[in-house]
Parts: sequence; structure tokens; C-alpha cells
Amino acid sequence: MIEDLVLPSTFTILFIVIVSFSLAFYANFSKVLDKGGSVLAFLICFISGVFGHWSWLLILLLFVGSSFLATRFAIVYKKALGVEESDEGTRGGSNVISNGILPPLIALAYSFGLLSPEQALVAFTTSMAAASADTMASEIGVLSPSPVLITNPGKVVEPGVDGGISFEGLTASFLSSVSISMLAYAGFLVLIEENHAFSASIELNYLFISVFFGFFGSVIDSFLGATLQNRGILTNNGVNLASISISVLLSLAFFEVL
Repeated sequence: MIEDLVLPSTFTILFIVIVSFSLAFYANFSKVLDKGGSVLAFLICFISGVFGHWSWLLILLLFVGSSFLATRFAIVYKKALGVEESDEGTRGGSNVISNGILPPLIALAYSFGLLSPEQALVAFTTSMAAASADTMASEIGVLSPSPVLITNPGKVVEPGVDGGISFEGLTASFLSSVSISMLAYAGFLVLIEENHAFSASIELNYLFISVFFGFFGSVIDSFLGATLQNRGILTNNGVNLASISISVLLSLAFFEVL
């Protein structure tokens, strides 16, 4: 296993350290993340960049930034409804882990030879698409005046109820999955070196896998929210982690049958 370990050059590792630290420091300074969340964000960025590829840092940055903006969007109205998910958009360590633990695990699995380059790219992009889709569905969906329960579409529920879905939330979720997947693959095409194993592994078909299963991950999240979370079996962060993990596993399973 150790002999199969793939690592970038010393200069690239130093670059990843500087970028990861800068992102974590700025995230804490601008109150995107609290101190615990910032430390975990540094580790996630560092591991993902070193054992995956440094271009993955860009996608992680886009996810954190878009999530913060979505959380801050109509924050006064969300507070009035009592459906805001975090304090002024600041997210903590548990939220960082539930939404961001998959990328470094995927990077480690690839670096130790457990995933092929193609599988790693699909899994990473799907994890980011699913995390982004779920965040947008939650932050935009709560603004809908008449969400319904995913397990009982005929039942209108209050905004913010676990398992509630709406046209606005589903639309935001789908568009977010499309945009993060497109940006990820565009970044791969531009930033990944020609001599890297990932370079020959980039195919447009993989984009559609990430888009679909990223969006499907947010649907799974709503279903788990309506069932396991409402019963107290899973917390909100547990649901997030489970839904993203399931979406990644499904994307890899689908990739294998292509």
C-alpha cells in the first residue's frame, strides 16, 4: 500500500500549505467559520490538495464561499421565521466535518491506490455537488411559503421542517449541482498538468454523473430528514454526512456499469 502512495512535489506541498492556511485564516477572520471549523477546514484542504490534487482547493473554496452567501441570503427574514441554520452564516466544526470529510477521504483512497483516477474525480466532484446542492436546497428552500413533506407530498409543512421540499429548493439544489460540477471539470481541464494521471481521466460523461447524483444527494437528505432525523435517530449533520456518502457510493457504482 505504502509503495503505491502518490505525492506531489515539495514545492506543490508548500503551496498547498500556504493556500490552505490562508483560506482557513480568512474564513475565520470573515466569520465564515468559527475557530474549530477553520482548523478542520485547513486539514481538509491540506489532505485533499496533497493526496488528491491542488485544483481541488479551488472547488472547496467555491463551496465554502457559496454556502456562506446562501446562508446570509435573506438572513433577517430567516431569523424572523426561526429557520436560520447558523449564527450569521458562521459554521462550526461539526458542519465542516459533515459536509467536507468526504474529499480528503477520497483523496487518501486515490493516493493509496484504492480508487482509480477516474473514480477519484467522479467521487470528489459528486461529493462537492451533493454538499452544495443540499446547502442550497436548505437555505433557499426555507424561503418557500408552502413546502411539502417528501414522504407525503400532499401535506404542507412549515418552512424549515425536516424533510420538507419545495419547487424553489429543488430548483436551487439542481442548479447548484450543475454549476459546481461544471466549475469543477472546467478547473480540472485548465489546472491539472498534462503529465498527471488525472489529466487523461477527464471525460465529459463524468460531469453528468456528478450533476445527477449531486442533486439526488439532496433528495436523499430530505428523505432521511423526514424519517431518521424526525425520529431522533440522526442529527442534521448526521443526515448531511449520510446523504453525501450515499450519493458518492451510488455515483461510483453507476460509473462501474458504464
